[in-house]
Amino acid sequence: MRSLTLILLVCSLSAYSQEIRRKPLILSQGGTPEKPAVFDGKGMIIDLGIDITGHDWIKDGDVWTSRGPLPGHPPVDDEQRAGLFIDEVPLRIRRDREAEKKSGVAKKVIFAAPKALQPGQVGWAVDGSLYFRWPKDKKPGDALIFQPPPGLASGVAIACSYIKVRNVTAMHAANDGFNIHGNRVGIRLENVKALSNGDEGISAHETVQMDVVDSEIAWNGSAAGGVADVNDSITTYTNCELHHNVNSAFFFDGKSHRVTNCVIHHQDKDIVVRGEGVTVEQSGNVWRKE
Repeated sequence: MRSLTLILLVCSLSAYSQEIRRKPLILSQGGTPEKPAVFDGKGMIIDLGIDITGHDWIKDGDVWTSRGPLPGHPPVDDEQRAGLFIDEVPLRIRRDREAEKKSGVAKKVIFAAPKALQPGQVGWAVDGSLYFRWPKDKKPGDALIFQPPPGLASGVAIACSYIKVRNVTAMHAANDGFNIHGNRVGIRLENVKALSNGDEGISAHETVQMDVVDSEIAWNGSAAGGVADVNDSITTYTNCELHHNVNSAFFFDGKSHRVTNCVIHHQDKDIVVRGEGVTVEQSGNVWRKE
């Protein structure tokens, strides 16, 4: 019997959903400080994943290899993000840095050999075939396999100011679940879920000012963390749950951030702060490793 983890998750979400969307959502119409725009997804699921479970895999124990390149999924040299998903679990891209160095070729990309992969890692052969080792908590053949979509699309891209986004789930994006770039202010995310995305679940850049409340950020594949707010961003997170993201729950390299009454569990790190002059306030948070 296949693992039901992701199936149950999607069914649970679908029970309240008005729409399952297979394309990115771009929000570009904002409001004013006095009357912000409101986008209520009413349970909308944005799932960009491509189910490749039925591919004719070459199976060698827990190492599986595609027969030739997978359509729309050429080798990805960026180890920052996940290259594949097994159910909800992101699989990290692994390169052989020692072999690249020994090659003497500038910017040479060599992926770790199949036998060298650790559980939950993925790489590509010279002919473009993808191979991966199953994660520890997934039995080979008993879970769904998803590849992210071609390119670097995010699930939800917010390209305006003064907007409230509610009741939306973003899954299996190649980039971020919720991505905000530019000089955007007055952004508020309410009851959103950022689950199993290739890079961060939520990421604010440049001079974005954003508040996130009552939301879940989990199983995202970024080497930074489930959340990564950078540049001169100013953000707050209140009553949120973060778990099972690669590396840290929060990665802050922005101007000012506040984390209040959040629950963080199953994370290697809670909050990582990079750079000088970054202000991070915390209160009422619950931290636990398991």
